[in-house]
Amino acid sequence: MNVAPTSGPGDGADLSLEDLAQAIRAHRLYLAARPNGLRLQLKAADLTGFDLSGLVLSDAILTGANFRRSVLRRCNFDGADLFGASFVSADLREASLVGADMRGANFTKACLRNTLFERADLRPGQLVLWKDRRKARQKAALRDAVLVNANFTDADLTGANLTRASLEGADFSNAALFGANLSGADLRGADFSMAKLKGAILNNASVAGATFQGADLRDAELRNVAMATADWAEARMMGAIYHRNQSDFPPEIREGLEGHVRWINSNGKQGKRFDVSDGAFVGTDFDGCDLSGAIFRNCDFTRASFRDSKLQIAQFPGCRMCETCFENSELSGASFEGCDLTRAMMRNAVMRAIELLAADGQSTGRLWPTNLRNAQLADSDIRGADLRGARLTGADLTNCNLSGADLRDTDIEKANTTGTTLVHCRLK
Repeated sequence: MNVAPTSGPGDGADLSLEDLAQAIRAHRLYLAARPNGLRLQLKAADLTGFDLSGLVLSDAILTGANFRRSVLRRCNFDGADLFGASFVSADLREASLVGADMRGANFTKACLRNTLFERADLRPGQLVLWKDRRKARQKAALRDAVLVNANFTDADLTGANLTRASLEGADFSNAALFGANLSGADLRGADFSMAKLKGAILNNASVAGATFQGADLRDAELRNVAMATADWAEARMMGAIYHRNQSDFPPEIREGLEGHVRWINSNGKQGKRFDVSDGAFVGTDFDGCDLSGAIFRNCDFTRASFRDSKLQIAQFPGCRMCETCFENSELSGASFEGCDLTRAMMRNAVMRAIELLAADGQSTGRLWPTNLRNAQLADSDIRGADLRGARLTGADLTNCNLSGADLRDTDIEKANTTGTTLVHCRLK
């Protein structure tokens, strides 16, 4: 049995190598139902950097254990209690976690190639720790994890965070992924047959060669997903957001979207931001696209449609957008300063201030408001829109319908509201 730290136990480790080796030997006897056997119980143990490759730790109680940067290749954790455990940057290649309880576990940047997760429970969970007399909560995370060819058959990943995870060739057949976030994930060749993906987020995911046969994708978000490259036979798509006519885009738009997807998924390190000047997009259908952060200068979007699209922090300086549709779109932090949005359809659009995040996804504490200063919005339908914190100084809202809109923290008093309908609005 080889038990060794690859770089020494982490700070505060209270478990010696000798103690760990003895506990594992006793667990081996326990699994064999032999005398002197004792089930391994290492709750909240710090095993940072340990090499436990090839060990059989099935049915062990490892609640809240810290395996950060540990080498766990071919380890057997079948049926183990790993609730709230941390596997950040750990190497779990070819490990087996069949039927394990991993609610609230953190696999951020872990390597999980060819790992077995059959019937595992990966739902979000909260391990409550007392720290400075306050509760510190942990939630499940598989963000940026390498899960190539991993087996999640029948696993429960409800609400799991798989953002930008590498899931090429993974098997999710019959898995529960209700509300899971797979934004920017690599799902090429993955099998989601009969998977439960209701309300899941797959924006900007790569799905070439993947199969979603019979999957439940009701109310899912699939913005910028190349639908034609995957198999959606008999999938339930009611209420799902996706672009139905991507093949109708001119080549320059398709190329721009492909580069923009890579730009979004890499936080600007790869691909190219969609940046266009003087473009003619009259009547173009952008429904269900993600153009967050894009820049359109002096473009003509007359009668174009952005229904259900995501345009967070996008910029539209000098654009013409008469009779353009933004119904149910996410426009938080976007700039429409000085734009002609006469008779625009913006019903139920989200235009509230957005929180800015750092490159690592952490909060900066700063809010970026949606900018509608000096925009021409006369006769527009903005019913039910969320405009909290939006900048409206100088905007022309003549004869607009803002019934039911949320206008808290806006400066609407500095806009032209002649004939504007403000029934059931929230102003304070």
